[in-house]
This record gives sequence, structure tokens and C-alpha cells, in this order.
Amino acid sequence: MFNYFFGSDSRSLGYLKFLHENTKNLTVVTTEPIKTGRGKKVKANIIETFCFENNIEFKYFNQNDNYEDMSNALCVSFKNIFSQEFLRMNNNIFNVHLSLLPKFKGPSPVETQILNDEVNIGYSIFKIDEKVDSGPLIFSNKIQHKTDLYASDVYENMFNDFANSFNEIIKNLSTEFKQHNENETFTKKFNKSDFCINNDDVKTAHTKIRAFDVIGPAYVIHNDKNIKIHKYTNNNLGLEIKLNDGYIFPSEITPEGRNRMEVEDYIRGVK
Repeated sequence: MFNYFFGSDSRSLGYLKFLHENTKNLTVVTTEPIKTGRGKKVKANIIETFCFENNIEFKYFNQNDNYEDMSNALCVSFKNIFSQEFLRMNNNIFNVHLSLLPKFKGPSPVETQILNDEVNIGYSIFKIDEKVDSGPLIFSNKIQHKTDLYASDVYENMFNDFANSFNEIIKNLSTEFKQHNENETFTKKFNKSDFCINNDDVKTAHTKIRAFDVIGPAYVIHNDKNIKIHKYTNNNLGLEIKLNDGYIFPSEITPEGRNRMEVEDYIRGVK
């Protein structure tokens, strides 16, 4: 059973909630608050906030810490990289990686699979070692996938499968399978310029909007304004964005300097 959890962002939260409801004496390790926003105020991450609100013991990560009471730990979307010395002291940490390893190793497996129109997707759980996403596997599962899903849908589907498969995962904690890396591929960390769709065709823009709805979103410079695009439709709702080979029709946006909204509300405000 897992008695420790490592996580630091919203993609970790569902897994933490699940463990909190299905395990006892859980300890959470997360990252220290950072300065964020225009005012550079110190803000705790969503994992620390959840722990505080639910009376869960948590610690801030430190590479020098040795968690002597840790039997097994689950790691999901954790910001920090573990040093070799840290793993020597704490060697039972299992990471949830959202691809069928050894394909799509690295920081952005879900987004890259959508951008590549990958059909065979799934997730893997492996014991972390000093190499990137290369530790021995304890569990791997393919999930049903439609190519028009947004990244948020894929994250949700994979979490649901994890929850449904939890008992099997626990049984496999002592059974390790070495990865065969002949077909390994790697993903990259995306930056803001990758989210821009101004120079894309319609198909590529649609794919980016779906791929980046969690870590982005995709955006366009339209009439000298930055418009973040969360969702699109095939129907013109009053806002059309001209691209290289046609138009896209956003359905949910964040206009520059404003809150996230439906396009119909934005159009009414403009008029």
C-alpha cells in the first residue's frame, strides 16, 4: 500500500483525493509556496491547500530528507527531479506516467500524443530510478481513446482507469518488469510560443487547442489582442479567426484582460 504521496499541481489532485479516501496514515510531500501573479504574492500550490483543508500531514520536499517510515510512495505530476542520493535513501517511489512506456517519455506525454494523433494511448506505473522514466514497470494499461478528445478528457480517463485498477496495482507493487527501450521516444517541455496558432492551418490549430487545454491554453493574436482559446466548435458563434487555410470558431475563450467566458457572452459584451 502507498503511505506517501508526491505531487505539486492540479494534475496530482485527483490521485491525492483518491488515496486520501482509500488509505490510512497518508503523508504528502509537495513543493514550497512560490511568488506568483502580478503582485508576486507567496501562494501555496493546490496540493498543500487540499492537505491543509483536509487535515492531511504534509512536508515540503528536500533532496536531503530520508523518509524512514515510507513503505511505498505514489508520485504524480511532481515538479522536482529526485537526485540519485535521494533515491538511494528513498527507493520505493512509483511514478504514474501517462503514456505506454517506453514511448513518450518526458514532461508532456498527453499533449504530445494528441499532437501526434496517437490512437494507442494509456498509462504506466514504474519504480523511479536515476534515468528519465526508465525504471522497472509494475503496471501498464491501454485505454479507449477518441482522437477528438481534449487533454483534460484524456487526463480524466486515465485517472478513472487508475482508480478502477487500484487493487491490481497494489498487488503488483512487488512485481517488476524491466522496460525494453528499443522503441523509446521522448517528449519536450512546451513553452508559450508553442501555444500560438496564428501561423497554423485549421487542423493544426484545432489539435493544439485540444492538446494544450490543461498546460496552455492555445492562443491567437486577433485585432492586436491576445485571446486564449479553451474550446472550439464547427459552428460560427460570432467570433471567427482567420488562419492559413480557413477559419476556426472558438466557443470558450479568455479575452485579454478579462475572465474566461463563453464566446456568446463575449460577443454580447463587444456589441
